[in-house]
Amino acid sequence: MTRRRLACRLLAAAWLLLGASLGARADSAHHILWEVKGKHNTIYLLGSVHMLKAADSEMPGAALHAYAMSKILVMELDLNEVGADSALESGAELETLPEGQTLANAAGPQLYAKFLARAQPLGLQPEVLSHFQPWFAALMLQQLELSQSGFDPAAGVDEQFALLAQTDHKPVIGLETIDEQLGFFAHLSLEQQREFLRSTLEDASSAESETDAVVQAWQRGDTGKLEQLLRSGSNESPELYRLLTTERNRRWLPKITQLLTGDDNCLVIVGALHLIGHDGLIEMLQRQGYTALQD
Repeated sequence: MTRRRLACRLLAAAWLLLGASLGARADSAHHILWEVKGKHNTIYLLGSVHMLKAADSEMPGAALHAYAMSKILVMELDLNEVGADSALESGAELETLPEGQTLANAAGPQLYAKFLARAQPLGLQPEVLSHFQPWFAALMLQQLELSQSGFDPAAGVDEQFALLAQTDHKPVIGLETIDEQLGFFAHLSLEQQREFLRSTLEDASSAESETDAVVQAWQRGDTGKLEQLLRSGSNESPELYRLLTTERNRRWLPKITQLLTGDDNCLVIVGALHLIGHDGLIEMLQRQGYTALQD
């Protein structure tokens, strides 16, 4: 597996678990899909679950229709980007500790021992992990554990639509680069990274059931449940939530409003939790005067 694909899969696990660690109305007639009208076009905003089990991987007809009606696919990352691996090699320092430092020292003896106790049965050996930053080690652990539970990025919304676009020769626009995504974690302080690793280890027993809750809410178009999960996550890890969700939404918003000035319909696919709540893209667009209708 290429470094780029590995990074994408690790981040898919992170965004999914951010929502999972994060009584509402469920309406099966709705989807996590909105339409926003520009002057000459329509922008569809589809909330993604980045990793799905094979049994849950069938895409809603409304999402496939939005794709068919769109000339351009817009995603968090352009997963079909060609030749990215060589360009990304220069960014390997985002994942690794400065020379002379080790994961054991960065994490501290107790946290590192707990991490190894979980990592080694999954095939992650100390010599492989020794120079990774704590956040990256945590993501590797998350991805492997989700994979063991049957979650697969290849079954997720993003990779399915990226493959469709590749087959149909439909242009894909990325809202950010892989190095920008990695940078959101890499620029956390060492104490924040230790806290992220610590919470990853503590949440392991409930991660699968909580992730299933996110998937079920997504399948039902249950924005209330997703907002409840998001609110919980923001309360538990406010700084991580701000960096990974709110700040990214603010960066993406001008790019999405620019799409609304064009002539071509676009399908915009981002993690479902980026569309929900007061700091979500839907409410941000509404505050700018746009009308967003849930499909």
